[in-house]
Amino acid sequence: MTAIRGAQGHAGLWFLIVGGVIAVAGLFLPAAKAFALWDDKLTLFAEEKATRDDNVFRISKNTAPEEIGASSRGDTYRTTSLGLNFDVPVSRQRFQGAFVRNDTRYDQLTGLDFTGHEGRATWLWQLGNDASGQLGYTENLTLASFANIVSFKNPQISPDPLKTRQAFFSAAYLVTPRWRLNAGVSGLELTNGDPARRSLDLDVLYTEVALSYVTPANTSAGLSARTEDGRYPKNLVGNILVDNAYRQTSAGVVADWTPSGASHLSVRADRLSRRYADMSLQTFDFVGHTARAQYDWKPTGKLSLAAVAQRDIFPYQDIGSSFVLVKGVALRPALRVTEKIDVSGTLDYSIREFLPSPGQTSGSSTSRTDRVKSVAATLSYRPARALTLLFSAQREARSSNFVPPDPPPPPPASEVLPVDYVVNVFSVSARIAF
Repeated sequence: MTAIRGAQGHAGLWFLIVGGVIAVAGLFLPAAKAFALWDDKLTLFAEEKATRDDNVFRISKNTAPEEIGASSRGDTYRTTSLGLNFDVPVSRQRFQGAFVRNDTRYDQLTGLDFTGHEGRATWLWQLGNDASGQLGYTENLTLASFANIVSFKNPQISPDPLKTRQAFFSAAYLVTPRWRLNAGVSGLELTNGDPARRSLDLDVLYTEVALSYVTPANTSAGLSARTEDGRYPKNLVGNILVDNAYRQTSAGVVADWTPSGASHLSVRADRLSRRYADMSLQTFDFVGHTARAQYDWKPTGKLSLAAVAQRDIFPYQDIGSSFVLVKGVALRPALRVTEKIDVSGTLDYSIREFLPSPGQTSGSSTSRTDRVKSVAATLSYRPARALTLLFSAQREARSSNFVPPDPPPPPPASEVLPVDYVVNVFSVSARIAF
């Protein structure tokens, strides 16, 4: 328990450390070459995007929007984005970054109007011929998805500004020409702006180390170990303050194989264990297996296909603080039709099992299972070097064995994952780069 608290304290320092190191590294750029380095290394852009979403709140097809306090099920909104990208090589080092400010305005659901941002800064470092890695920081401010919130006829749906901050460091070192050591550490912080959802705030510290054997053909196989120290806000259960801190450990095998110049296979399989610090939460402890495999195939210079199969814990950035085991497959084809036209798509099917967790929203069932089907397509057209037009369409359907409580619980316990929904989203955008 003390170790977990100590780890969380150090995690908070990562955001300051990374920003400071990247800033200091920038001081070593040769002053005489400063302006020359930015020649074609910095891109400014502006983008305008119009989106039609026929189920903004991801509510059941059997529920009228008025039942949850909304004036409309669907809406059209526009997003104006201004941003920049930079990629600056300095000797054997490389500095990359991006920042974009997004301003979204709805036609009818004006209470969802929001201004957010996305930013990242990364130093791709190289030391000699044997050591390399990354040091970086990302920060996003956006509205949390309504796919995981519903209020069961209580007019409690409200926008939730979600800030995600992550600092990370990774290193790879060739101990010998055949043995490679990889290590990394990162800190993740999720902060909900809606006071009713502050119980979903989360701080996590990740560490990982792997040792792999590498062949001359760049095929590798090895062993890996990871830890995850997380903390939710403490909850008051009766008169007892419950500490939701946990430690998750996993150990397993990792492998990368390139059977031909057109294909690549990466596999990971782990034995995972999650233990909670508070003795009263031992019933939420979990032990099981996770695995993920991805096959990339590029038979021609214009066609590519990625296939993914996984049995893994759902990423926090997508599902919030619920502890969810996802089993699914995905296909991602891409085709360059001409030099100016690209077409890509995604087909995804997953089964999500909601495991017992003190961080999951009230009312969730420990035996709950959701099935999610999604298909999406994107067409990109570049009529000029500085102009890109994008057209996209997505359809997602979700079903569940979860039965909502009757009568509905009072807020904030009414915030549980939706039972089922179908949504269609269409968008068109234009981006101009300078």
